[in-house]
Amino acid sequence: MYVTGDHARPDAHRPAVVDAGTGRSTGRVGPTTPLRLARVIADPADTTGSGGRYTPALAGYLADLARLHGMRRGPDDFAGVARTTFTDLVRPLVAEVADAPVDLIVLAHVTPDAEPGWPASFLTGALPGEPLAFAVADQGVVAPFTALRVAAAYARADRIERVLVVLLDQGTFLTAGPLPEVGVGLVALVLARDGTLGELSTQVVTGVTPPQARSVLASSLADFAGTSATGAALSPATGPQGTARHPGELPATGLWRGLTGRAAGAGPVALADYEPAARCLGICVVAPPVGEPAS
Repeated sequence: MYVTGDHARPDAHRPAVVDAGTGRSTGRVGPTTPLRLARVIADPADTTGSGGRYTPALAGYLADLARLHGMRRGPDDFAGVARTTFTDLVRPLVAEVADAPVDLIVLAHVTPDAEPGWPASFLTGALPGEPLAFAVADQGVVAPFTALRVAAAYARADRIERVLVVLLDQGTFLTAGPLPEVGVGLVALVLARDGTLGELSTQVVTGVTPPQARSVLASSLADFAGTSATGAALSPATGPQGTARHPGELPATGLWRGLTGRAAGAGPVALADYEPAARCLGICVVAPPVGEPAS
């Protein structure tokens, strides 16, 4: 888990960002990322298919690993399982983004990988530019928001031109007991200095109890005028007007799929999700650059 600076407290006051040309609040939730949204890619070819079954050697390894942690699972419990690993998911992405060097890769996922793997290392070796890579996990549905904060922090600190933020979902679990139903999918956000799909401002508010989540969200978006979408833990009935929920079976990618049809000059959109276990609220506003009108 990576943390970029101090997250905001729910009682912290953040002044509204104002357009110098119009004098109106932009509805942003904090400083904008130096890089703009250039492209949104959802489920490149073959990403939703099965990556195959566990080999006997890997099934035996996983069974040994399970026994070390007191789980009664043998090789047969893994041998017949078809799964799609995170490396399977990111492999088709290479052809989509290899047209220019990538400086930084940030992966984010809610569920664990289907097997011990190195998807970030795979992308580092497969993409031009010798990019630095991070992975954000153990933050639940707030992981994508933290990934964007990591990207923003590095873009401010160094001359980074192009960043790939990759969100991943897969539903093969190596643990025993009742398991959630999670689908398979990938959403990649390409950020670049010449991006045309909007500026991003992202905030992660910590220490937010479940009863506070909706009111903190409403307060954070008090000056926001645009379309908003929230995660399953935030009820649209009491959220900002125009709120829509994302599919719960795609906890990492579902909310962000709404950006796939975004065009240059599109109006502001706010995305928000809440992780009760971590008591964290993530908010991201995508808006036309200050001084440029929405179409």
